[in-house]
Amino acid sequence: MDAVVKKQQRNSRWTREAVTGDGRAVVVYPTDRDVEIFKLLTRYRYLPSDYIHAFVGGSMGALSRRLNLLSRRPNLYLARPLRQRDTADANHRHLIYELDERGARVLKERGLSFPSKNYHRNFAHELMVSQITASLELGTRERTNVRLITWPEILANPNTPEATRQSPTAASIPVTFAAHGERYALHINADAWPFGLERVIDDVRTYLFFPGIEADCGTEPVETGSFERSSIAKKFAAYSAIAEQGIYRSHFGFPNFFVPFIAPTKVRMESMMTLLQRMTGGRGSKMFLFKTFPVLSSAERSPKASGHVLIEPWLRAGFEPFTLTA
Repeated sequence: MDAVVKKQQRNSRWTREAVTGDGRAVVVYPTDRDVEIFKLLTRYRYLPSDYIHAFVGGSMGALSRRLNLLSRRPNLYLARPLRQRDTADANHRHLIYELDERGARVLKERGLSFPSKNYHRNFAHELMVSQITASLELGTRERTNVRLITWPEILANPNTPEATRQSPTAASIPVTFAAHGERYALHINADAWPFGLERVIDDVRTYLFFPGIEADCGTEPVETGSFERSSIAKKFAAYSAIAEQGIYRSHFGFPNFFVPFIAPTKVRMESMMTLLQRMTGGRGSKMFLFKTFPVLSSAERSPKASGHVLIEPWLRAGFEPFTLTA
């Protein structure tokens, strides 16, 4: 049973010092609800507390206090990445959490799998990917006619080619294409794992498949004179070749193929869509989907933790907006 606290000492939100009561550090032991939070943070590396609350429910105030205790000494089941302090209003945002090593050990002791802890150079990008993909899952909870098809489920499906299922880099898509008078042979790795959506509309079951998402923080050029370096134009060319050559079928066994691009601002998104129109000779493309989502350093706050990424329509260059749930 957790220690009973009569009066807690106020600590800085940025330290890991213990919360004390009656002169003693408050010790907590993981509950089943805590374990659900640990599991959530294996699917989504970084999540703000409001996203965690959207998944586990209950009182937001009580959850915030629990997350605080889980991240402080001597407990240390969760961590609060210090890189979230890089924004001017960091003290007024929801705290961002990740699973710490002690939390991972709890999952291991319960026979639950968890990924190894990798360190990312771009915290803002990884957070953006986590929030976008978490919003997709939350959307399937709000729209019960849509089910998320996870990467492990895709790999276990007999429609996925055996060579892909056995590959240690199965999510990486090999493609060769010509551009700027040169031939390029690359492996395309989207942000996040490939996934699908199973939809039931008017009693008809349909499927949509994605190689992951392309979350853009505005750090790479939209267009360059060559494809020796990464750019949005290079990604458009590579994904277009994957579609034209049917590689999404031969590599994943997907019957269709959509690529979501998420930009940090409307201006950036519109420049991407304009470039795609130009690259396709004004035809545009049905397979590329566009949406905005602000980065951590943006003055614009992230949208409310919800299923908006799935539910709200996506824009397309040259075509009407596309709704994933209908």
